[in-house]
Amino acid sequence: MISLSDMFDRSTPPPIQSVPFAFRKPTRMVLANNVPLYIIKVSGQEVVRVDFVFAAGKWHQTQKLQAVFTNRMLREGCRGYSSSDLAERLDYYGAWLELSVAMNRTFVTLYTLKKFFSYTISLVQRMLFEPTFPETQFQTIRANNKVQFMVNMQKGDVLAMRALRRSIYGPFHPCGMQVEEEDYDALQLANLIDYFHRHYGSRTCSIYLSGSVDDVVVKQVESLFGSFEWGNGIPCGSEGFEICPDGETSNIIKLTSVVQSSIRMGTLLMDVNDEDYLPMRVLNTTLGGYFGSRLMKNIREEKGYTYHISSDLVTNTSQALFLISCDCLADKSTEVIDEVHREMYRLQTELVPEEELRMIRNYMMGELCRNYEGAFSLADAYIYMEHLGLPSTYIEKTMEAIDSTDSVRLQQLAQNYLRPELLHAIVVCP
Repeated sequence: MISLSDMFDRSTPPPIQSVPFAFRKPTRMVLANNVPLYIIKVSGQEVVRVDFVFAAGKWHQTQKLQAVFTNRMLREGCRGYSSSDLAERLDYYGAWLELSVAMNRTFVTLYTLKKFFSYTISLVQRMLFEPTFPETQFQTIRANNKVQFMVNMQKGDVLAMRALRRSIYGPFHPCGMQVEEEDYDALQLANLIDYFHRHYGSRTCSIYLSGSVDDVVVKQVESLFGSFEWGNGIPCGSEGFEICPDGETSNIIKLTSVVQSSIRMGTLLMDVNDEDYLPMRVLNTTLGGYFGSRLMKNIREEKGYTYHISSDLVTNTSQALFLISCDCLADKSTEVIDEVHREMYRLQTELVPEEELRMIRNYMMGELCRNYEGAFSLADAYIYMEHLGLPSTYIEKTMEAIDSTDSVRLQQLAQNYLRPELLHAIVVCP
């Protein structure tokens, strides 16, 4: 009898083979009222997701917290339905509503079973067309958020990130502007109603349909949101806010409520459409973008200073923010920063070994395919691409960059961008 061990040699891993992977593109149509509709159809589970994306966000508010609270209040009642009525009906139909705000976009997202789509999408239409902005709910939400803000202000990672953004962008840029306790008290319901009328409507809206979408679903969306002009919102471009760093590139903040040191380091790099951006993502992964990165191996595994450390390219705006994040032993922040600088210097002076680069390529390709394998994640990708002005071929270009960026290019990028003297550094410690 032949055993399984005789049939398979477990000591030799199978060869890695390249497998072609094509990403589904959305179908684009323009409704009668000029609202663009993007459709990603995937058979399988009978679930539909609808994203309403409005071309306005924190960039466009005239008062702190205005954009977020306007978005948050949409679920608190509309003509004919109180907040509890809306919540109960959505829950009854097994639907889920997500509300969020970015720098220059606002999102209203509905997840719903396809068989109940006509009921749940009608609720969303009423919510977007005729919200009531009840005073009682506003007062409660404002008070609760103020309390949560005060709790967060005792967290080292929150204070470090606030200070880093202010250091990099300056206090008057939307990315560096800090919310304070008194801003909650200053916000009034009239500010939210004004923001809603200025920025919500068919002229500022794009709609994304994904999941088990058929002609009936499309016709219902077209009838409810595309057959006439609705809302008063008018398109407006992103304001030309100037980046004015506050002059402090490093700072130490003492906080009695923490037991670890929180470190945030960063600097602004290139625009996301720059030819260096996608290869820079490969370099960032090498430095601190995955569990086997240089920073993790050195500072976590060898030195034991931290449980986790990472680097990232943050794209709240089209200009990428290079960010290094770490919570470490209270007395090791100086050592951690020194080791970060040392790893940056190594990438400037030493070529990344081919074996390591092959592992990074495989990891990034695997993450790319995993992240974009479903209709909903593809919708996220194309919404992201649209609001940053990226080309429709962005995912394919990302794959090309992962496959083609070699060690020499990584070293050149490290010499240009991974320079310790460019980094702003914030430490919040006990």
